Amino acid sequence: MACVVCGGVNSSVWGRLGGFEILRCRSCGVGRTSPAPSAAQLVQANLATYSAERRAEIYRSRQRDFDDRYSEVLARIRRFRPSGSLLDVGCNIGMFMKAARERGYLVTGVELNHGCAAYGRDKFGLDILPVPLERAGFAAGTFDVATMFDVLEHVPDPRALLTAARLALKPGGLLVVQSPNLGSFMAWLMRENWRWLTPLDHLYHFTPGAISRLLKDSGFEVARLRTWEPAADFAGNIYSGFPARSFFGRVLRRGLWLAARVLVPLLQRSWWSIGRGGLVEVYALKRGG
Repeated sequence: MACVVCGGVNSSVWGRLGGFEILRCRSCGVGRTSPAPSAAQLVQANLATYSAERRAEIYRSRQRDFDDRYSEVLARIRRFRPSGSLLDVGCNIGMFMKAARERGYLVTGVELNHGCAAYGRDKFGLDILPVPLERAGFAAGTFDVATMFDVLEHVPDPRALLTAARLALKPGGLLVVQSPNLGSFMAWLMRENWRWLTPLDHLYHFTPGAISRLLKDSGFEVARLRTWEPAADFAGNIYSGFPARSFFGRVLRRGLWLAARVLVPLLQRSWWSIGRGGLVEVYALKRGG
């Protein structure tokens, strides 16, 4: 199977988990889940993982974290596009849309999970369409900004999604993409226990270089790229991935988690700066008309 990013056909096994292999392209470094889950498996995984009630509870339990995160992202977006229309692709229950609307953007979302889309419409009065972006029917050049937070890794054809996003954007429009980073320190450290691997749910596993190449080939110019991850997620990944089959193991795991909670916030910016953060976040501008 040709690589979705570079077209290469040579890959190696990066890891194995839950009956799946993560195959990594020898040319560009992107990973893909093999065998690819069926359409039915993808729907089942989405409904099990992303129910509206579960997502709402996660947001409520970490509201301050999400509020801070959205404020930071919107501050960066405003440097490129201080106002205008914003499309959130894979918007879930619409919490980011709600934050963007409060800051003056005219927001629209698309979300394949019908329960999550309905929750956002009913609870927050948001304009969320329960269809793929490719079938949403937006006129060309409708939006000033499009966002895809933790979406690109889920779709069978990332190129088609980026093409649809480019068409929906105005000339010079801004696309913001975030995806887990297979080249991260967390992925290297935890391997198959990396919490963001989730092979049934994630079809592709990007790196900063691979996602930049995919965006450039899809008609975008990368304006800013950074890697990062919440310190609590890094520490929690260590905690959950360390074996605890005995009392000593449980004590050691707890000690590692406490050490990580203290040390990670002090050290993580050093690996973020060299592209090793657990998440890749890219701001890219549409080229041409």
